[in-house]
Amino acid sequence: MISSVPLSVPLTVIFAATGGYSLLRWASLRAGVAGHHGDRVAELSHLVMSAAMIAMVWEYGGPTGNAAQIVLFTVLAGYFLTRLPVGRRTRPGGCPAPGFHLLMCSSMVWMLAAMPLLMGGLATDSAGGHMHDMPMGGADAAGQDGQPPSATPAWAVVVTVALSVALLAAAGYWLRRAVGTPARPEVAVGAEVPALVGTGAARVAQPPARSARRTPGRVPAALTPRRDALCHLAMSVGMAAMCLAML
Repeated sequence: MISSVPLSVPLTVIFAATGGYSLLRWASLRAGVAGHHGDRVAELSHLVMSAAMIAMVWEYGGPTGNAAQIVLFTVLAGYFLTRLPVGRRTRPGGCPAPGFHLLMCSSMVWMLAAMPLLMGGLATDSAGGHMHDMPMGGADAAGQDGQPPSATPAWAVVVTVALSVALLAAAGYWLRRAVGTPARPEVAVGAEVPALVGTGAARVAQPPARSARRTPGRVPAALTPRRDALCHLAMSVGMAAMCLAML
């Protein structure tokens, strides 16, 4: 999709980092050693999304693969849509930021489905991907069949720009979260808040109850809420860049 190697390489690094981080988060949640709550489906969606974005950057795939991804991300979008009421509650075990994950899944579906509309002017190979070499046949703006490229519909451009703006707005939100969130992980889910007992002016704090969760190791302890926010920030910026690159 992207003919510029200087742009493809940084995006590949970004999505490889987000995918690796999401894999560690999913593994820590599954093992019950995460330092703070999360949603395993959300982490898996980040992992799959990161892999799909890398494949999109380097044009690895075809019509069958794109159709399978559209179905997958539509199902994931439906899952996050059902999590929206839960996300508005203060329950600690709910899916974090379901609206953001719904936006990302919807953006993936749009990029995959609208690729022929947005990039119709590029020549296509037999596998369904886009070729960035000079067109054959001598015509500078001609496709592989010698016909001039079709114009991108204005409504498709509007939708793509709107999604890019929404993703950049989400990036600003996650940047604020990353700056405002303490570096230390929050108290593990299930741990009780210390209670104050005693009478008069003298009050003695009881030690907190031991959490039923296993103590996180060095790697799970490094997966802090601040780093979660940075992962979401990187995903937002990377996906916005991919949307704009399609125009």
